[in-house]
Amino acid sequence: MSAKIIPINIMIFMRRILSLLFTVLIFHSANSQERDVQNEQDSLFDKSSKTFLVVPLINNNPAMKTGFGAMGMYFFKVNSDDKLSPPSMASLVGLYSTNNSYIFVPMARLFWNENKNRATFITGTMRVNNNFDYDYNGTNLNLVFSELRYFVSAEYSRRIVGDLYLGALYLGTKTNYKFDKGTDEQNDFTEDFFKQNGITDNFVSSIGLNLSFDNRDYPYYPTKGFDISIRPKLNAEWLGSDNDYIDTDFALKYYHSITSNQILAISINGGFATGDVPFDGYQNYGIRNSLRGYTVGKYKGKNMVASQAEYRWNFYKRWGAVAFAGTGSIWGTDEEELGEETFERQWLPSVGAGLRFMVAPAKKINLRLDYAWGVDGNQGLYFGVMEAF
Repeated sequence: MSAKIIPINIMIFMRRILSLLFTVLIFHSANSQERDVQNEQDSLFDKSSKTFLVVPLINNNPAMKTGFGAMGMYFFKVNSDDKLSPPSMASLVGLYSTNNSYIFVPMARLFWNENKNRATFITGTMRVNNNFDYDYNGTNLNLVFSELRYFVSAEYSRRIVGDLYLGALYLGTKTNYKFDKGTDEQNDFTEDFFKQNGITDNFVSSIGLNLSFDNRDYPYYPTKGFDISIRPKLNAEWLGSDNDYIDTDFALKYYHSITSNQILAISINGGFATGDVPFDGYQNYGIRNSLRGYTVGKYKGKNMVASQAEYRWNFYKRWGAVAFAGTGSIWGTDEEELGEETFERQWLPSVGAGLRFMVAPAKKINLRLDYAWGVDGNQGLYFGVMEAF
């Protein structure tokens, strides 16, 4: 069996597993919903007090170098009489790095009507100045380029039965590539490489569905339950997109309380795309913490699968520690000349450890400091808010 077939079989297997889990969990949720209502009323969902937090952010990786910023979060109840909905959250993230990269993202995550309705709104802009080295047939291939992105995302979901939700979403992303952060030789080489492989500025505009199952006890710090989602999206010219293609993201997360202060968390996620997929429509390895230790954007492809497990231990009052490990694969590029040697990778393991401090006990919000190692010199330091998944 060739290396190309293995990932495809993994995707087919994952789709069958997700389908089976949805079927089992829907029936389980419908039977247990009434029994869990009283427990939910005594949980964190009851906390209707408003909370405002501002925390620092520090990031270090080969793409953005060292970045400093802050995240402001405001927790509130859409309806103070609602005892079943988790707290809603509005947040603002800003970060600027030592190589002049930046991120600015306002967002809102809303829960209301006894957790029957959910919505997420995200917009923002970012510039990431990349300087990637690849091993191509034993020689070094250096690509220096900047990605400027402007994006907006809106999603609404409604509970249809038990803990099963069905929703609609829109995603629009404008990507521009710049070649002005390296030497003249680096800039010219990378720009020529992009032209030869048809990588150009692009606008992606898509509509889609979100089918999800969520019976976690608390979304910001789950200790038990499943969170499963499948999100097929149509990218079409009649929506303003420069390309016609279909891509589907999937995620499966499971949380289990080993003891009152120890949690096991497992995540399997990724996506796959078919059609005229542009370079900026590829999956990005490491995005949304799919695996820490890898610079987002270095490894790209139409298809990706990544899995990881994390052990979480609250060892003293507000203090905790984690250990994590995982692996994944990313494949499927149209850059025939260099694509397989640069962007695709069939084996990308990651290991790491970190510390936690619960900065807001009333909402169970952690500050996290993680360090992760990958292969080929990939590594990263992460200082953020809430858990990686």
